[in-house]
Amino acid sequence: MTIFTGKTEEAAVAAGLAALNSTRDQVTIRVVATARKGWFGLGQRDAAVDVVLQPVSQPTPVTSAAPVSAPVSSAATRSAAPVATTEPAPAPQTSAAPASAPQPERTPAENRAHRQAAIEAVQDYVLDIVSQLGIDATIEVAQQGHRQVRLAFATEKEGLLIGKHGRTINALQSLAQLFLNHHGAAHVTVELDVANYRERRQATLARLADNTAREVVASGKPIYLDPMPSFERKQIHAALAQNRYVATYSAGKEPHRAVVIEPA
Repeated sequence: MTIFTGKTEEAAVAAGLAALNSTRDQVTIRVVATARKGWFGLGQRDAAVDVVLQPVSQPTPVTSAAPVSAPVSSAATRSAAPVATTEPAPAPQTSAAPASAPQPERTPAENRAHRQAAIEAVQDYVLDIVSQLGIDATIEVAQQGHRQVRLAFATEKEGLLIGKHGRTINALQSLAQLFLNHHGAAHVTVELDVANYRERRQATLARLADNTAREVVASGKPIYLDPMPSFERKQIHAALAQNRYVATYSAGKEPHRAVVIEPA
C-alpha cells in the first residue's frame, strides 16, 4: 500500500501522481483518511490516499504475439487466425495472478488480536490528550460484548474533563472513535465517561424530551432543541419513539445538527 498525504484529498492525490509520474487513468485511488481540522489543535490530520499503479497487462500479449505471427503468415493465412485467438488468452491469466497475491487476508483470530491491540492503544492515546489538557487522570476499561468498549476516567478535575455541556468529554470520545476506526477496530463503539456523567446526561435528555414534547402538544408548534452529538440525538428520538402525539427528526449539518420535535 502506497500512502500519500496532503492538506486535502486532491493535494494528496496530486502528490501521489507526481511521485509515480502517472496520470489519474493509470492509477487506482482509494481514500484512506479524510482531512480534519481537529479540536483545539487535537486530532488534526491531513488527508491520506492510497495510490497504486494499475497493472499493465496489455503490452505483454502484443509482444508475445509478434514472433508468432511472423512464421505463421509465411505458411498460410488460415492458420494465423487460431494462433492469434489462443495466444492472448493465457497472458491476462498469468498477469492477474501476481496482482491478487499481495492481498493477504487476516484470519478471525488475527482480527481479534488486532482489534484488542487497538483497544489497548486507545487508552494511552486519550490519556495523553487528557494530560496535555492539564488533567491528571487514570482510566478503567470495561469492555462490554464484542463491539462496545467503555473507558471510565477517575480524576479530581471532573468538571474540567466534562466541559461545558459535555463538550470536552464528547470531543475526546470522537477522537477515540476515530483512533479505533483507523487502527483495525472500526466496528467497535467507544464511550468515554467520568463520574457517571453519561448516566446523568441520559436522564437529563429523557426529561428534556418529555417536557419539550408536552410544550409542543400544548402550543401546536415545532421546537428546535440545541445542537447535540449524534448519540445524544438518538436518545431523544428513542425517548419519544412511542409518543403518538409528536414526531422527531434531525435538521442541520454537523456540528450544528439538532433534533426537531413537532406535532404528529
